[in-house]
Amino acid sequence: MTAKQQAAAPLEGLRVLDLTEYMAGPYCTAILADMGAEVIKVERPGKGDSIRELRGNPRNPQFLYINRNKKSLTLDYKQPEGREVFLKLVRGMDVLVENYRPSVMPKAGLGFEQLSAENPRLIYAQLSGFGYDGPYREKGGFDLIGQAMGGVMHVTGEPDGPPTSVGLPICDLGTGMWAVQGILAALHQRHRTGQGQRVECSLLETAVAFSSWTSANWLADRVEPTRQGSRHRQSAPYQRFATQDSYIVVGAGNQSLFERFCRALGKPEWIEDPRFAKNTGRMEHREALEREIEAVFRARPTAHWERVLDEAGIPCGGVKNYAELFSDPQIKHREMVVMAEDPELGPVPHLRMPLRLSGGTVTVRRAAPALGAHTGEVLAGLGYGPAEIEALRARKVL
Repeated sequence: MTAKQQAAAPLEGLRVLDLTEYMAGPYCTAILADMGAEVIKVERPGKGDSIRELRGNPRNPQFLYINRNKKSLTLDYKQPEGREVFLKLVRGMDVLVENYRPSVMPKAGLGFEQLSAENPRLIYAQLSGFGYDGPYREKGGFDLIGQAMGGVMHVTGEPDGPPTSVGLPICDLGTGMWAVQGILAALHQRHRTGQGQRVECSLLETAVAFSSWTSANWLADRVEPTRQGSRHRQSAPYQRFATQDSYIVVGAGNQSLFERFCRALGKPEWIEDPRFAKNTGRMEHREALEREIEAVFRARPTAHWERVLDEAGIPCGGVKNYAELFSDPQIKHREMVVMAEDPELGPVPHLRMPLRLSGGTVTVRRAAPALGAHTGEVLAGLGYGPAEIEALRARKVL
């Protein structure tokens, strides 16, 4: 471990009980774990998190990615003895995170109100598809449904194509990130009040929040947004263009950048062209401008145009596939891929969280655990002896 990795983790000492699966909840707790929190993941005995079933491999890449740095405890807390273990755990926790439908934990007698009676300082984070209350509270939610119902798909895709999902689970990931922000805010407030609280967020609300300027415009003028492909809605040229060998994205939407862009491409006449001289004209005559630009770009490969535009100070970047992405010198320099040792799998590659702190470490310390790998350790910490633990295993509580 390097000196950098040995620096104090910002959430060291924070204890988190993780009752999540799939993506949004585990991503939330993975961020907390990378920041140094002790995260105890509670899984079903013999089965574990549903993501363990992907590819028939309980330690597949998807599971490993969002469950690194955690401990795995198998526990059936629906059984009386399991419930007793669960409540003992809750009493020593700072944070509990779950992503069941909003009625599941309260019906089991383990909702926020019930657990707050056991631990008044507990921060109880509840992630769901549609929110803790309202007419959709009992609907099941997944990322794609959030994208559809939250307006993301409506504005994604080419103008003449169907609604399209973003190629990444942005509602899941975004909801996990919002949950972390809420948890940290609640912890900060707890320093003043001594009291825990419930934090909640949903896939649907994440999608709506991500709509930002698009929703702001609709709320102001009630004009329905349309799909624009890679085009920006308010300025041009700020989009993807085809080159001789692939694609490049250019951000030259303001006047100064557009004029430099024209000169860099050897087309200073565009600056005086009444169709393109101002952004209003460029938006009105966008298709004509695109044809002119692409005719130039198609003459040379992307790498050439990146050099030209970089020298001119024009924001740009080639559209990369994943082989190109992970060989990119900036990605390598920033060490976005880090390795974590696993006793069974050996070195396991991980994406690090895109966050660095000058006074603390946010890092991947160990790979995701095998199912139940820390059950004995966690129960021993609660005061259970070896014979008691084996008796609970025999009764399939663990």
